[in-house]
Amino acid sequence: MSGRVLRAVMVAAVLGLGPAAAQEGGLRRMDVRQTPEGYAADAVLWVPVPREKAFAVLIDFEHMADWVPNLQSSRVLTRAPGRATVEYEGAVRYGFLTIPFRTRRQIEFSSATSIRTTQTQGSMKRHESRMDFAVEGTGTRIDYHVEMDPNALAALVMSERRVASELSEHVKAIAAEILRRNAPAPPASP
Repeated sequence: MSGRVLRAVMVAAVLGLGPAAAQEGGLRRMDVRQTPEGYAADAVLWVPVPREKAFAVLIDFEHMADWVPNLQSSRVLTRAPGRATVEYEGAVRYGFLTIPFRTRRQIEFSSATSIRTTQTQGSMKRHESRMDFAVEGTGTRIDYHVEMDPNALAALVMSERRVASELSEHVKAIAAEILRRNAPAPPASP
């Protein structure tokens, strides 16, 4: 199997295209629920790459706007060992309505095992998330938990279904980017 074909099979598996998805990787589970203040969600995904390589993709804050849906810019304001302050800007579309957002987050990360974010400024009343990375079989399981309390405008258009759709798109983009960066190089042309 050529490198290009192997990469296409891996991406298809992660995106849930075809029966190989359950065996090869991708989104395993997602649960979104409404809370008194907003929404909480949990997702579990698995990628067939070493934990350190998956983790490296998700702390490359400078390049997140290249692949994260709805994100237009990602700017690192400060970085120190195990922590960073990052400002994100983007827009979320709800039918004909486009809602711009800006958020500044304090991010703590440690030895390829976890990434925790807390919004310090932004369009949401509150946004916190946690990703935990675990070696599982020949790859990495990523457990993702997020809690968000929307502002008044976002609350008008948000629903469990919409949050689930956005989260699913986000998690699939994470898996696809991890695979893209870790795909075998295609063979050299003769």
